[in-house]
Amino acid sequence: MVKRIWEKFPSLAAAVRADHEAVGLHGHHDWVHAFRVGEVARQVALEEWGDEHLSHLAGIAGLCHNADRVLAHGHRVHLPSIAVSCEGVDDLVEYWVGDVLNLEVVRLIVDAVLRHGAKNSPEDSKVCIALMDADRVVNLDADLFPRSGQYYHDLPVVDYKYFLDDQEATYRSPKSVLRDIAYSLDWADPSSPVCVRTRLGKKMAGERVKIFRTFFDALKLQLAEEGMHPYPFVV
Repeated sequence: MVKRIWEKFPSLAAAVRADHEAVGLHGHHDWVHAFRVGEVARQVALEEWGDEHLSHLAGIAGLCHNADRVLAHGHRVHLPSIAVSCEGVDDLVEYWVGDVLNLEVVRLIVDAVLRHGAKNSPEDSKVCIALMDADRVVNLDADLFPRSGQYYHDLPVVDYKYFLDDQEATYRSPKSVLRDIAYSLDWADPSSPVCVRTRLGKKMAGERVKIFRTFFDALKLQLAEEGMHPYPFVV
């Protein structure tokens, strides 16, 4: 039977879970999210490079990748914030993995954790690539729909006028919950600088995108039946 990443490193997983729970980090990026990303990172790294040790490092990076959010929640601030420093993330990750890995390998984990939210770069390590792909895949899971609503609870769910085509919307300011969800499709778009790069990552992302497109198409059809697509009013 295949062991999941939290089963391979139970003491590390327990420490990560405990610190998420200690600061009350629930919902959008909870400890279960970290465990899911860690497991997918393990899988994509093993399939891509066939190296079990490397897959363990990628999985550990996934378990640790919420370090900045744990610190931010503990300080009761929103990211990005000067209250959460790279040194703070470094110290927390080192604390989590210090009994599992040697310091040289810890540095590789920390670098991946610090970089995982950035655009793709040819300088990214294999551990970082696996972590990036895993985080993007898990953030394409179907629970993103209620998660986005939970996070952007002050935004309208649907932009009835523009649907997904408001030119002023951005990733950081999506203007509607639906638009925030749609930005995740960039992770499966080969022309995007944040597209997944591993073979298994691409396969998993592609399967998840089908659910997104079915959802958007169904909602458009329903709004059309109800007279709200295209938007019928002059503003």
